Amino acid sequence: MSTPFAPVKRRTISSEIRAQLLEAIRSGELQPGSPVPAERQLCEQFGVARTSVREAIQGLTASGYLERRGNRPVVAERLPEIRLTGESATPDERKALVRQLFEVRRTIEPVMSEFAARRATDDERADIAALAARSTGHIDEFRAADRAFHTSIARACGNPLLQEVYGKTLGALFDSLELASLLYAEINRKEVADIIATSTTAHRAIADALVAGRRKPTVAAVQAHLDDVERRMIDRLL
Repeated sequence: MSTPFAPVKRRTISSEIRAQLLEAIRSGELQPGSPVPAERQLCEQFGVARTSVREAIQGLTASGYLERRGNRPVVAERLPEIRLTGESATPDERKALVRQLFEVRRTIEPVMSEFAARRATDDERADIAALAARSTGHIDEFRAADRAFHTSIARACGNPLLQEVYGKTLGALFDSLELASLLYAEINRKEVADIIATSTTAHRAIADALVAGRRKPTVAAVQAHLDDVERRMIDRLL
């Protein structure tokens, strides 16, 4: 886990650790179902002893934000895991699963973005605009920026349960072997470069409308973006 945490300087050490971990959960840096970094790693990042880390973990567990699975605390989740077919999937099965996940995205994201256009704080709007302004042609960097951008909109929608539903869908898509096999195939290099370019432009259009609080243009921009990416991935990637 590479989530950065700032060294603790306050006297209430365990409370500060708990607050930073809770913010990581709420922001989506620590997703539902994901393990919390190991105690040793947290001690190094926070610059504290294990006793303080353990107290913070116990507090978040008692509050229902974390749960124990074996000896490891994980972020509590209310929804079941989305499972895909794995390495044995045929090309048609992979595209079918990508299509199904995009159907979920097209069902959720327009509504969620409309909520965000209406409810987002000034800081959240600034974050969305900054993420949309990123530009890269490298597939790995783009995938990270793409996920961060859409996650920031989910966070700004003001509905934690909707954010979790979407987070699971986005995680299933971004972490799937099905998607990776399409994006990294040598034969798809040119089309993937086009997807990166058009998506970057689409992100900026979405951000411009959302930051301005223009709900209908935000929804329209999201729908156009998803339709374009799905069409390119299903129809053009091999």
